[in-house]
Amino acid sequence: MLANIALHGMEEELGITYRRYVKKDKGLVHEIKSSHTLVRYADDFVILCRTSEEAQSMYLKLKPYLQKRGLELAEDKTRVTQITEGFNFLGFNVRKYRVGEKYKLFIKPSKESVQKARDKIRETFKRMRGSNVETLINELNPIIRGYGYYWHHAVAKRIFTKMDSYVFNKSVKYLKGLHPNKSWKWMKRRYFKPDITGQSRDKWLLTAPDKLVQLTKMAWIPIIRHEMIKYTSSPYDDTLDDYFRYRDIKEFDSSNVLSRQKMAKRQKYLCPLCRSTISNCNEPLEVHHKIPLQHDGNDKYTNLQLVHAVCHKDHHKRHPVEGPLPTIKQLLKEVTERSKNREIKSSESTGRYENQIS
Repeated sequence: MLANIALHGMEEELGITYRRYVKKDKGLVHEIKSSHTLVRYADDFVILCRTSEEAQSMYLKLKPYLQKRGLELAEDKTRVTQITEGFNFLGFNVRKYRVGEKYKLFIKPSKESVQKARDKIRETFKRMRGSNVETLINELNPIIRGYGYYWHHAVAKRIFTKMDSYVFNKSVKYLKGLHPNKSWKWMKRRYFKPDITGQSRDKWLLTAPDKLVQLTKMAWIPIIRHEMIKYTSSPYDDTLDDYFRYRDIKEFDSSNVLSRQKMAKRQKYLCPLCRSTISNCNEPLEVHHKIPLQHDGNDKYTNLQLVHAVCHKDHHKRHPVEGPLPTIKQLLKEVTERSKNREIKSSESTGRYENQIS
């Protein structure tokens, strides 16, 4: 937030301009008019230019702009490079490759980012040494999904397959350490099962014995190209609520497993405990049982809800799972209370943001 406020207006300082025109299939479109453009995330940014000379001149333009704000460019991170040589940005490598007689741009997970993921997985196996397979799977799945969904907008399918092979080999080594006196045939029969989710025909998924807990695969995550935000559109503009709601839902579906997508669609992407959106990915979510298992509830979709973690905690603070079930009147009253509290916090947050910008 602070970086966005401090660097607001950088495009204007660099003289970046746009032309407007209407496309039949896309409506009003804003296209870069100037010979250079800026891509920025917080305090990390890349300036794309047509020539090396123009790129060098950007440094002179930026220096006084940053000095006014008490900032300066980090020399170790600042360089001018050809797009055919490529560069790393936010964990991705951006480079044009020669394809036949032409050049084509590919954005891939950077080698450093991939190595960081492998290191984290290796450390997890090392830390979990001696633990049961269910505990190991519960530790690995969030790491695999986290990196996979971060990379899934890029050219990453081959890397997904390589990461799955790496995890499989580490799993085999882990099992041999867990059962040094057992045969491979015994381990295969006990720990590797077909996919219980129906997402694939894979019969070699690491599975906790007698548990419905399986190791996920990065290759299951679909590659979905990122759709850029239109021009200067802001989520703080009330007139664009529908536009950003559509983007949030699309991002939610592409970043969550099928079971969560199904629950979210049944709820129209709203938290049943406060009637606020769950699709903006700003808060952790948890699965809530409408009728707890302690009261003969089940794990069917009709009894499951995807809710904000804070709402879930508040609900069970008022209604412990071992206690009596709440009445519909109580639930409706609590939903109204939580909804009002969220509106107050949201308006306060928006007010602070607008004051800082102005």
